[in-house]
Amino acid sequence: MMIIVLLLCSIILFCLVIYFYKKSNDNMKLKEKKEQALNSNIDSEKNQNKDLSGRYNELSQKYEDVCRENKNLKEGYRLSSVSNKNMGEIKASKELQEIFEQLQEEVDIDHFVKFDNLFLYDLKEPRQIDHMVICDYGIYIFETKYWEGDIYYNISKESLKGTKHELLNRYIFYKQDENEHQTFVLKLNENGEIEYRNHGNPYKQIYKTMKKLSAFLDKKYFINSIIYFNYHNDKYHFIDGSDKSNGIIGVNQKENLYDLLKNRMKNFKFKKLNEQQIKYLKQKFEKYKV
Repeated sequence: MMIIVLLLCSIILFCLVIYFYKKSNDNMKLKEKKEQALNSNIDSEKNQNKDLSGRYNELSQKYEDVCRENKNLKEGYRLSSVSNKNMGEIKASKELQEIFEQLQEEVDIDHFVKFDNLFLYDLKEPRQIDHMVICDYGIYIFETKYWEGDIYYNISKESLKGTKHELLNRYIFYKQDENEHQTFVLKLNENGEIEYRNHGNPYKQIYKTMKKLSAFLDKKYFINSIIYFNYHNDKYHFIDGSDKSNGIIGVNQKENLYDLLKNRMKNFKFKKLNEQQIKYLKQKFEKYKV
């Protein structure tokens, strides 16, 4: 009997050993499986982080490239502008400063800021502005033309009819429509021959700039656009073919520009800009200086 009991106990003990051994093996396998899954997740996270890091580095490089390209673009434009800068641009800057300092005393201007050579490089269609003045009476942009000779501004075939210049229709506008406008210069060269120069119509140029600038400022500010011909010589004439439908005036000398600005400010019908608005606009355009 005793032998049977011992035999049964041995069998039970053996079975328990087998059970716990198998249980231990199952736990080891489960642990290994979990470790493998964890390692797989870690590797996946590492790869994902590596991809994100690579993408971040790629975007950082692109950003640096864009910044470098933007800097090179501005520098290239600046160098080109400086190399092509003529006395007209320098003279216009000085004259505008003098004009607005005088107007400051005569038409109650509290604040004004002047920019020379702005390049709005981040517009869909970049625009260049020769001179801009921001004051109580709005924003003034100036296109400067230092052209020697008799200047015919915004002239059409119709505007010459009945004038002493009508003969020019035979030579300048013989193919043009009645309402097509041109701006050109006539002068005698050293050999006494007539020179005709047509650099395109600055009216269209500054009008487009004005529209782009207005959209850039969300159409919140009144913008005056003026074309300033400031080559001074008493022997040359300025012929203006603009009519009332044209809002962009061409002016041919400092005193005429002064009178125009003074008249516009005295008849200003909009709300004047305050100091805070002028400071805001100054900061906004600082980065576009070339």
